[in-house]
Amino acid sequence: MTSQQPPTISRRATRTGVPQLGHYLSEAFRYRTFAIYWSKADLKSRNFETVLGRLWHFLNPLLFGIIYFIFIGILSGDMGNLERLGFIVGNLYVWTYFSTIITTGMGSVQGGGGGVAAQSAIPRVVLPFASTLTAANLFLRSLVAYVPIHFIAGRGLHWEMLGLPILIVITGVFGFGLALLFAVVNMYFRDVSRLMPHLLRLWLYLSPAIWAYTRVAGDGLVDTLAKLNPMYWGMTAWTIGFGGPLIDKPSYWVTIAVFAAVAVVSLGIGFFTFISREDEFAIRV
Repeated sequence: MTSQQPPTISRRATRTGVPQLGHYLSEAFRYRTFAIYWSKADLKSRNFETVLGRLWHFLNPLLFGIIYFIFIGILSGDMGNLERLGFIVGNLYVWTYFSTIITTGMGSVQGGGGGVAAQSAIPRVVLPFASTLTAANLFLRSLVAYVPIHFIAGRGLHWEMLGLPILIVITGVFGFGLALLFAVVNMYFRDVSRLMPHLLRLWLYLSPAIWAYTRVAGDGLVDTLAKLNPMYWGMTAWTIGFGGPLIDKPSYWVTIAVFAAVAVVSLGIGFFTFISREDEFAIRV
């Protein structure tokens, strides 16, 4: 009678509840192919492989951009021009990318990857990572739809566009870190997933995505409070990256550096919070 080898366990928790980092990361890296194929399956589940699915993904930010363009024009008494419309639409594509990472990352953990994670030793951090890949894939495709809008709006070509690939990565890292953190919060308070779309919409209004960062460029109390918002730096960097600087300060590379620092902190807090509570997912999710 042959003896069976015990199954490999992907988590080796320490006394603090945090698994051995090197082992955990190596296990997560083993499932990189799984994450890629899960992301592809996620795209199909969103009907993105159909014409109408692709069309709606591109049209949704555009329609919201037109609505915000008209709404802001009514409030300000100045309908502006096509450049303002291009500014709003471009930033809404970015915000859709960012918010999709958070909402789908939370949902992937709550759903347990359709039951796959519950029945295997897959490190659950792989699931929100796959959702991040999906969001990045959708965003890169949406940029193709934004290009004609960009040039019709007269935003032109700028050397700051060289920083856009960096911003794509930083935004993804920031969103991924928040997705991990809120996935844990949602595990204890299930209503967070229902509130999240509304909280993200409020965050959008408080960030220079549909209004120009030049409105809070001074040193007053409101300006200082606005700059405490991490997405002030993120959306300011994206605005400059798409259309060039509107004023001399803040510097483009300063905004990218601050945004990158915030993203790294977000990833660190989210990741360690997530893996320290991962053992509870099987019970609570």
